[in-house]
Amino acid sequence: MVYDVELHHWSFTSSAGKIITSKNKIMKYLFAIFALASFSMFTQASAFEIGVVDLNQALNQSEPGIRSKNILERRGRQKQQEFKLEESELRKLAEDLRNNPLLTPKAKTNKEQELIARQQQLREKVRSIEQEMRLEERRLTEVIFKELKTVIRSISIKEKLDLVLEKNAAQVILYMKEDTTDLTQKVIDAYNALKQAEGS
Repeated sequence: MVYDVELHHWSFTSSAGKIITSKNKIMKYLFAIFALASFSMFTQASAFEIGVVDLNQALNQSEPGIRSKNILERRGRQKQQEFKLEESELRKLAEDLRNNPLLTPKAKTNKEQELIARQQQLREKVRSIEQEMRLEERRLTEVIFKELKTVIRSISIKEKLDLVLEKNAAQVILYMKEDTTDLTQKVIDAYNALKQAEGS
């Protein structure tokens, strides 16, 4: 019998800030453009002002986003070290089973059962931590995204924009008569300033 310790591969590389735009969301954006554009033609002759924001960039490059990512990565590295230590202990136990001829059949069976049980426990721990970290990542991202939307609204009103799109969704539009204004860096700067003011 081979007593190899085969553990579930764990990876804690944070993906905080990933915003996946579904087809439904894209269609909503497009519908909003056409609806507001049509409304604009009937209500005013002035240009239709459109802004874009790269939410991935805002989430990943804002100070709260960077801080959240660092927290997740630090916790991930800590848990990885803990799991590696436990894995090392299991490998030693498996090695003893392979190379200890003095073990009685009963003692060998007991150690086999212990090894199998501890392997399963470690796999369950890894899965549990991965799930916890995914949920925490989602929670942190949602908090930041909610705050970013408030900042985007404030800047959009100040800049007198008629519509603001997520930049990746805007790429689906192959032609637009009016130029778009990229607000991403302004949003990041304003969000950082807001959080610094709250912390002062």
